[in-house]
Order: sequence, then structure tokens, then C-alpha cells
Amino acid sequence: EKQDRVLEMLKPLEEKCLMLLHAVEDDPVIKSRLKGVGVLTEQEARDYCTLGPTARGSGYDLDVRRDHPHGVYDRVDWNVIVEQSGDVYAKTMVRLKENLESIKIIRQALQQLPAGEIDAGVRDVPAGEGIGIYGAPRGETFHYVASDGTNSPIRHKVRAPSFNNVPSFEASCIGEEIADVLLTLAAVDPCYSCTERSVRLRDRSGDERLITPRELLEKSHKKTEELIK
Repeated sequence: EKQDRVLEMLKPLEEKCLMLLHAVEDDPVIKSRLKGVGVLTEQEARDYCTLGPTARGSGYDLDVRRDHPHGVYDRVDWNVIVEQSGDVYAKTMVRLKENLESIKIIRQALQQLPAGEIDAGVRDVPAGEGIGIYGAPRGETFHYVASDGTNSPIRHKVRAPSFNNVPSFEASCIGEEIADVLLTLAAVDPCYSCTERSVRLRDRSGDERLITPRELLEKSHKKTEELIK
């Protein structure tokens, strides 16, 4: 029911994205502030296993949507945006240009949208293990799932792209001006909550101690039960 409305919204959105792209391309102040800042070479991008715009801004031509297509990415026409300079300006241009590619993808997907139910009706998942990779805005997201034959996973491991991208600051930020470091980290679009791995918990008394994975799981179950109640 919302297909026509979405198509209507895409035109003014495309115009604004083009306006922003041209504004950045034509602004000498932005160029002087972003060009040559926070450079991450292609080899460094590979060494740190960077993903998404962080990698493509350094000339590292990879995109899981093209290289391992999922959904309908192999049935729509779009371009992988790659810039060569590896600086903050390059990452900015990748993101701005990818907005336009996203609009192209949405238009084609809506035009080919089939009729029928949208619920696959999956109730239980066969016992076993599976992995999946998906193209997220920051880059490839990896999922590992283990099932015991019910509709609830017994293990679910997620590796978000920020887990790869944030450590690249060792190559792009060390030794740079503080003001440039802030820009460089912002250009990676870091999601720090995606990179957190809990190894310590601090209780209300202020004492800090190690916690085992079993204890952490038990606390999670207890909290879930409280929320349900």
C-alpha cells in the first residue's frame, strides 16, 4: 500500500542528496579541511580488514552485496562506489554517492516487488549451524547462528563492521593533530556499542571483579524474566 508514497518521496530526496553532493564537491573550505586528513592507504585498509565505505574510500574495491549477493542485489542495477585517496574527503564522497545508488536500488526493488504474503511462515529452524553475511551501511555484517531445532537460537554471534573499522585508527590517527583525529574517527562512522565485549562488571558497591560467561548469561536470564513480569 505504501509503494506509491515511497516512490513519491524518492524524488525530493534524490534532489537533496544531489545538492549536498555538489555542495561538498564545490566547497573549497570543506576540501581544505578534509583532503589529506586521516589517510588510510589501500594496503592498510586490507591489513586491518576494513569494510564498507571505510575500505572503499581507500581504493579497496569490495562490497558484499556484489561479491556475495543476497536478497535481490543480483537483480538490480547499481554501482560500487570506490575512491582512491583514503582520506576523510574520500570517505565522505563514498557515502554521498552511495545515497544516490541506494535510491536507484529502492526504485528498482519497488518496481519488481511481487504480490503475496510477506511472512515466510517459518516457525521452527532445523537443528544445526549456519552463517550469513549482509550488507549494512557501515559494511559487511557477519552472523553465526546455532539451533537446537526450535525457533530460538542457542547461540548467536554477530560481528558488526565497526569491529573491523575502528581499529584502523592505529594507521590513520596515530601522530595526527587531535582535531584531525576527531574527524577521522567520525568518517569511519563508528558504532562503539557494536564493538563492546563484556569482560568485567562493576556492581553497585563499586567493587570490580571478573565475571564468567555463565554468570553473565544467568544475569541476562534473570533480567529478561523481570522484564516479562
